[in-house]
Amino acid sequence: MAFWQEYKWVILFYSAIVLLIYIFRKKFDVQHKVMAFYRTKVGLKLMERWGKKYCEQIKLLGYIGIGAGYIGLFVIIYFMLKNLITLLSVPTATTAISVVIPGVKIPGSPVTIPLIIGWIALFIVILVHEFSHGIVAKAHGLEVKSSGIFFLGPLMGAFVEPDEAKLRKEKDTVQYSVYAAGPFSNMLLALACIILLTYAFSPALGAMADETGVDLAGVTDGYPAKAAGLEQGMVVSAVNNVTVKNYNDFTNQLRYVRPNDSVTITANGTDYALTTVASPNDPKQGYLGVMAASKPHIQLKSEALYYQIFYAVLKWIVELLAITGLLSLGIGLANLLPLGPVDGGRMLQVSLQKIKGEEKGNKIWHKISIATLLLLAINIFWPAIKWFGKLLIR
Repeated sequence: MAFWQEYKWVILFYSAIVLLIYIFRKKFDVQHKVMAFYRTKVGLKLMERWGKKYCEQIKLLGYIGIGAGYIGLFVIIYFMLKNLITLLSVPTATTAISVVIPGVKIPGSPVTIPLIIGWIALFIVILVHEFSHGIVAKAHGLEVKSSGIFFLGPLMGAFVEPDEAKLRKEKDTVQYSVYAAGPFSNMLLALACIILLTYAFSPALGAMADETGVDLAGVTDGYPAKAAGLEQGMVVSAVNNVTVKNYNDFTNQLRYVRPNDSVTITANGTDYALTTVASPNDPKQGYLGVMAASKPHIQLKSEALYYQIFYAVLKWIVELLAITGLLSLGIGLANLLPLGPVDGGRMLQVSLQKIKGEEKGNKIWHKISIATLLLLAINIFWPAIKWFGKLLIR
């Protein structure tokens, strides 16, 4: 019952998607029994118009995207290897790489994306990604046969279909620029979101409210905070009688505590006396067993209805930009993995074919793809691997 109450809207949302696919299944091209493609001509005229009107500018951005794409390819591989080394060398480490499904809390994932705003952000990211592939193809005079959406089970994506046969006959720089266009546009979108948040929307939102403390996002069983009576959702306004207004204030006050130090936490107007224990990650560091929310607890500067509505709208835009930027960067880098059919894999395949010849290049490409898939799987499924390993030891 508790599971249903928590996830009922998520279950209903994804069930509705599956039901709609089934009802309109004759309009979909179903492949491998789990992938359903719906092809349209939507956006093709706009791609062609912009591709012709801004031809040289788009080509230039496409060529810049090649360099950014290869840098991104090495960055994501480095990050995955670094994350794997951390997982293997630090027993308490959690994976920093995970599948993200809006509305669904993935076990072991550091990020949970809200359902509705998550889907809106995901749609924007996918639209920009696929439109960029199409418009760069059009700028180089290549045909784009169709656009559309596809579903992998209840998960949605989008696609454009350039004429692959003609694309493969083009010079390598054209192929690179078409493949890199999607990930590069995602990087630019993420940068735009960061700029808008940093210099416009976040300052405006902050100017409308005062920071009054930090929310406790979690209290761990078996540690001093729980024993003292602190609970998730409480608002901490002071540590050792020093006012804290935000996350940085809170962490700064606790940064130098050592095991067995006395600490007073003021939460919801009540003082709680605690004695720290050794941190599970660093025996020299004091630990309370609390997790503070990164966003401060705030109080609006006005109680007027129009003020509250404007603040709510502005807050929604800030959240949308933050999630869009996060997903755009993540999806852009994920598409640069040197793996099979994704953009980074296609770029690497073209490079290896040019360097080693088509047959030998493809063999090397297949081996790299398999190695990347294995590395990705370990990073994503590490929580399950770790749990299964503990089960075998018991």
